[in-house]
Parts: sequence; C-alpha cells; structure tokens
Amino acid sequence: MGRFETVAELYRYREPYSPEFFATVAARLALTQQTRMLDVGCGPGNLVLGFAPFVGSCTAIDPEAEMLRVARANAFAADLHIDFVESTIECLAPAECAFDFVTIGRAIHWLPRPETLAVLEQSVAAAGYIAICGSMASDSPLNAWDEQFKNVRRAWASDPDESRYKVDLDHWFSTSRFRKVDEIAVKLERCASMAELIGRALSFSVTSPAVLGERRPQFEAAVESALSPFATAGAVPEELLVKATVFARPAG
Repeated sequence: MGRFETVAELYRYREPYSPEFFATVAARLALTQQTRMLDVGCGPGNLVLGFAPFVGSCTAIDPEAEMLRVARANAFAADLHIDFVESTIECLAPAECAFDFVTIGRAIHWLPRPETLAVLEQSVAAAGYIAICGSMASDSPLNAWDEQFKNVRRAWASDPDESRYKVDLDHWFSTSRFRKVDEIAVKLERCASMAELIGRALSFSVTSPAVLGERRPQFEAAVESALSPFATAGAVPEELLVKATVFARPAG
C-alpha cells in the first residue's frame, strides 16, 4: 500500500483552488491552446483539471496508482482529455517536445531536489514557466479556528514535525537556472462544513485512515469537538490565499 493510497478520495476536502485563480494565472502567463502543460505529483488532479481548459495539452504524473485512478475519474467527469502517467519525476520518460508550463502543487516537499531539477532543466521550454501552487489559510480573523485544527492534527499525527512542508522556494531552485519571476495570489472566502474539515484532517498522510486505524472515530470526534465553538449551522468560515509562485529562466 502506498503512503497516499487511503487518502486519494479524501483529497477533495483539501483547501480548494478557485476558478478565479486558474483564470488569473492563465492570463498573467499568457497560456494558450499551444501551451504544453506538465503537472508533477498531480494527486487526484486538482491543479491539472483547473488549468486544462486554458492550455492545449496536459500530461500529469504521480507515483500513486490510487491517486491516478481518482484523477482519471475526475477528468472523465469533467470531460477533459489529460494524459495521466504513473511515474516519479526522476523516472519520467523524455518528452518529444519541451513543456511550456509545469505545475507542482502539494508535492514539492516530497520531490528529490537534485534529480527533479535535472529533469526540469531538460523538460521545460526555454521560455517556459514553473508554477509552485498552493491554497492555504490567510491571516484573516475568519480563520480563528485554524490553529485548533492544526493542534488536533499534530496531537494525533504519526509524525508531528511539519518542518518538511515549509519549503524555501528560492533556496530550492538556487542550484538551477530557474529564478522567481512572479507571485500570483487570489483570495477565496468560503464556508467549510464540519464533515469537510474532518475529511481534510484525514487527508494528510500523517493522520490518514491507514495511520489511525481503529482510532479514526476518536480522531474525528476530537476534530469536531475542537471546531464546534467556531461553527454556525455545522460550518466555519474560512479565507484562503490561493497562490502560484512562478519560476523561469532569466531572459538572455
């Protein structure tokens, strides 16, 4: 069983990307129907499905078969043609043409840095972009519940050390020719149901159903108990910062 096999269906509860985010990035980077896109560590396809209407072709890779099964089902439901490949980036077969637009979402901290940079050097077109994307709680008072949510997850996690998830992107790319050229951020205000947040908590590999086992009901109860004081009619407000940090090779 892969590390993420039991959370593939639960990724739909993660902090979403908004339609406005995809449209804004597409406009800023001038994506067209000639753009060739690669999504690295695609998971269930959250990023590639959002960008697919703005580009000409999409390839998405992930090493987890169950993630790809969910991604293919999501693409079929959205009537989108995407080439899904079961592979790690270091084992990615050379493409016939370089990619103009590469996205990496909630995966960069899992990627082997030297091998990934070597593949990107070969796979990204000369004028291409790499967008490191994420959706996270902003510093809005609407997210007053978020610290309690994190505390419960840390208390039950198989590994409470979250330092690996905090990647200094400038440093990560420092040994390559890619440099940060843009940062695109869009705010999204929404309500999240208690069921959605319990699903989100379960979607992390360190508090997955596989990790929790028979303790899952107690974990779900702990999440609900921690968040209930912030909820109205079974939901809490949240403001998300949906962001793409864009890297490219300097011109000339």
